[in-house]
Amino acid sequence: MGALSTPPLVVTGDVITMDPARPRVAAVGIVDGRVVATGTRDEALAACPPGTTELALPGTIVPGLIDSHVHMLWGGRGTEELEVGDAGSVAEVLARVSEFAAADPDREWLAGRAGIDAEYLAEGRFPTAAELDEAAGGRPVFLDRRSHDALVSSAALAAAGIGAGTADPAGGVIERGEDGEPTGFLIERPAAELVQSTMPAPTTEDRLRWLAAIQPRFIAAGITGVVDPALEAEELLAYATAAERGALALRVTGMPLGDGEVPPAERAAAFAAAGADLGVRDGDHWRIGPWKLFLDGGGSLGTALLYEPWPGTDDYLGNQTTSTAGLNDYAMWAAETGAGLGVHCVGSAAIDLFIEACERAAKVRPLAGLGFTAIHAYLWPSSEQMARIRDLDVLVATQSPLQYTFGPGLVRRFGVEAIGRAHPMRSWLESGAVVGGGSDGTGHGVEAPIAPLWAFWQMRTRAIEGSDEPVGPQEAVSAEQALQLYTTGAAQVAMAPDRGRLTPGSVADLAALEVDPLSATAEACRDAGVHATLVAGDLVHDAR
Repeated sequence: MGALSTPPLVVTGDVITMDPARPRVAAVGIVDGRVVATGTRDEALAACPPGTTELALPGTIVPGLIDSHVHMLWGGRGTEELEVGDAGSVAEVLARVSEFAAADPDREWLAGRAGIDAEYLAEGRFPTAAELDEAAGGRPVFLDRRSHDALVSSAALAAAGIGAGTADPAGGVIERGEDGEPTGFLIERPAAELVQSTMPAPTTEDRLRWLAAIQPRFIAAGITGVVDPALEAEELLAYATAAERGALALRVTGMPLGDGEVPPAERAAAFAAAGADLGVRDGDHWRIGPWKLFLDGGGSLGTALLYEPWPGTDDYLGNQTTSTAGLNDYAMWAAETGAGLGVHCVGSAAIDLFIEACERAAKVRPLAGLGFTAIHAYLWPSSEQMARIRDLDVLVATQSPLQYTFGPGLVRRFGVEAIGRAHPMRSWLESGAVVGGGSDGTGHGVEAPIAPLWAFWQMRTRAIEGSDEPVGPQEAVSAEQALQLYTTGAAQVAMAPDRGRLTPGSVADLAALEVDPLSATAEACRDAGVHATLVAGDLVHDAR
């Protein structure tokens, strides 16, 4: 996997190139993993050496699809962990914890993922630390909640030294009962990290195993490139090792995880000391992207930073995970050094904070080409905010599929009209900003699928789970825009201008889809599969 040079090849079929000069062709010539010609079969063969192999593919061939925001490594880890994200009650969560514990009595920590909301559970609440203790037989439990919060047992709290007297970390909250004792619900990453940092650290070989387990799910979906955000130094090292061993079947741009409480230069020095090479900016299968910061919480979590209080609260505006001063320091440093910065900013108030930080940084150095990115930005960005982001040359990483999953809960909180204006995909594109599509998934578990074809359906229909009616049809995108989001748009967010199109000089990444994404109905895209996927001209998935 991940060969950097493959034998010359001519791929024939119905090809969409995303090249305005030759948008639809019959063949692609490939030499040394790059496109040398597009056009007729004869034109492609003429550009390749004598004896070049030909590969006829069915369906419609498109440039390899790119997910501009997906947690692939975490998905690999999830293949070995407990999943309770689809549980319907506290009782079911506890039963699964108990079964998981019984199946592996020697496992020190019971780790898993719990992308659940209290309102969806029959009891209307989360399991308590004491309940998790009983289910786990006293072993520590850590259930990650969408990479923001965590549900933990008393044993896990004790392992981290968290008690009634423990102060909330900056940017996080330790939920407490009336008696002042922690309940087991840790809100936002700084709080969750108090426990997660005490868990046994996985090895590089563990992470390589996870990557081997999860990658086939991506390439089977036609995905040839991803941006994996919020990576610690050891996770960057695992990706680099996989690339060195030829164990990356697709191309990855990794975003190092910043910490607003630690000066950025100090954080970067710590990453380097841990063995992470932050200088790989133009690698073939592996490269370092901009740094990542969490600025606020999430829409589904009820913690995104807004200007008006969250419904059902008196004055709660959301969580600011990174301080304004920390954000500004990172933005200035990222501009000065060229490191770039992507910021998780879901709510409108967080979007403004990020824009203001970018405007300050742009006075030091123009941001074009540095990878400054507004990540998510889906709870009511205004047209003015969109224009400011466009004028700053800041990129946008959006994940419309989240609307499908989170839509029902948000509609209950804010109403159909307000959530119809959330995830404003068409408005973002019409603003002129550079926008990349993605899933914010993992490739494993019960969240919205990572499959781009499924996303095409959701973006074109504005469907949400459990509803027969679209929510915000005015923000639906066209078939052409949907494909653009996962090709040329996502390539720019991935800091990879030679991807996302098939034109001489570009990488030879292709996906042969069962449907023509430009002419098929949205419903046909939803259920369609992928015949074959090629990376650098290497056939890495073949379902013909």
